[in-house]
Amino acid sequence: MLTRPVLTRNRPEARRLAADAGLALALAGAAWLLYGSVLGLWWTHDDFHHFRFLLTHRPGWYLFDAEGFRDFPAGVFTPLLFLSLDADRRLFGLDPYLFYLHQLLAFALCPAVLYGVLRLWLRRLWAAAGAWVFLTGPVAASLAPLLMVRHYAESILLAAMALGTWAAALRRWPRRRAWGLAALSAALYFAASLAKEIAVPLAALLPLLPEPAGGRPVSLRERLRLALPHAAALGLYLGLRYGVLGTLLGGYGFTVAPSGLPALALAMPGKIAAELMAGRFSWAAAALCAALAMGILALVLRDRRAAALTGLGLLLAVLPVLPVSTRMEPRYAVPAWIALCAAFAAGGSRLGRRTGAVVVLVACAAGLWVNRQDWSHRFARVERMSAENRALLDMKAGDVLRQPLTLAASLKELRWMKENVFHRPTGERWFQDDLYLCAHPEPLGRVWGYDPGERRVVDLTSRIPVLRERHCSSIRSGAPLSASFQVSGDDLFWELGPYQDGTYWFILGHGAEVFEMPRSAGFDAPEVPVLPLRIKYQAPEGWSTYSPELLIEIRDGSSLRWSRPRRSRDMIRTN
Repeated sequence: MLTRPVLTRNRPEARRLAADAGLALALAGAAWLLYGSVLGLWWTHDDFHHFRFLLTHRPGWYLFDAEGFRDFPAGVFTPLLFLSLDADRRLFGLDPYLFYLHQLLAFALCPAVLYGVLRLWLRRLWAAAGAWVFLTGPVAASLAPLLMVRHYAESILLAAMALGTWAAALRRWPRRRAWGLAALSAALYFAASLAKEIAVPLAALLPLLPEPAGGRPVSLRERLRLALPHAAALGLYLGLRYGVLGTLLGGYGFTVAPSGLPALALAMPGKIAAELMAGRFSWAAAALCAALAMGILALVLRDRRAAALTGLGLLLAVLPVLPVSTRMEPRYAVPAWIALCAAFAAGGSRLGRRTGAVVVLVACAAGLWVNRQDWSHRFARVERMSAENRALLDMKAGDVLRQPLTLAASLKELRWMKENVFHRPTGERWFQDDLYLCAHPEPLGRVWGYDPGERRVVDLTSRIPVLRERHCSSIRSGAPLSASFQVSGDDLFWELGPYQDGTYWFILGHGAEVFEMPRSAGFDAPEVPVLPLRIKYQAPEGWSTYSPELLIEIRDGSSLRWSRPRRSRDMIRTN
């Protein structure tokens, strides 16, 4: 007699939990279906840098050795990324399939956990819509195939759990158990920050978030008291980061002078928008933007507090990215994308039933369409990298790989692994720009290259004379081109011209190495006395031109100016 009322009273709650768990699992399954093709990839991008550091440093160095992070080329403080990759290495050896299985699992949990967090504040439909739009966004998709950015997914997971635990603490305030939950939330927040610094601004947002559904009002003063563990975690993280790197901002190579920050800030919204929409216009992208705008406007136009919180969230998402946004990467826009998806879901829940249903349908359908268009291009690129890197491992001495997409620095790390880990002979070469063919008219040996139609690396030896003639004859050697370089301290700054549109490249080794570069930027100067490089410009119409090899002295205060108005001539060096 006593059990029946209890079961009756709990049945609706059980059904609610079962429905939420089902939707969370469905979102994780959708991630698996959308991005499961990553399981067929080999190593790409910076994987070889990470592996070499894990193989050549003391076990667990990333947990106690500050010098290791200073030696790492990227200048990052991401101990949990190295922990995650090292755990895979020790459990699975160097089997890429199991690494990507871990990667996909971590990524697939992101929309599921994001749904769970949104559900604390929103109705089921809108929590699911916000998580789905996040999942299908191009910037979220950019995380799936890259092991080197796994820490973004793991940081999102840990930060979402910290947010959910914070909501539980708010519900229980002022009972003593609230402090335990707040401490657990702070620990999760600290771990999320150690995974990736995108989680750091969360500490400023937590006290300002509205009460979760069913929670009692909690004053700002009480919230600030409850957030003291997060303040301590933030202080500890910043102290560790400064102690390890000697700076709070870190570095990714590009350097920005203080005078250049305003222009960089003005360019940021456009760069983020381009990444959010995959850099190309389509009717599906326009429909997605319209649906997102309706949801966000419904939030910010009806609630000043919500508008201020949305603005603050976007500002905190963008500011940490500003110093590294000289060359924008899709992952840099992930925090802004999460903020926009949450604002869309929160605002959409205030729309009428019919209007809201239409907005959800448009956003979800358009998001899926954009995702499939973007993924076909994005995955084709990383699939090519995977095939080229795998082929390079199998190449024999004297073989040459044409135009690999992986940066030359990573290919050199692959060569090290080929010799020292896989115990195979080296002696292969590569070139990333066909200028190399013009500079080497003699037979190169057996030349290989990627065939997009066959989706594999094939023998191009017989086609090299035709490819050489086609490229060398297409160069506009008299086209105007200019470059100026200035070394200031440990940084190299440049200005390239005269074209505003098109793409500029730095060429090393007569085409052996290429680096796409902004027209105006700065970079950590290499530790060499003289840097020999060429400038390549490629016009939107397809033609290209090159400078002669320029010798840049890497010495504080040195500078070089070169220009070709109509014919290759004047070089002016000032010291």
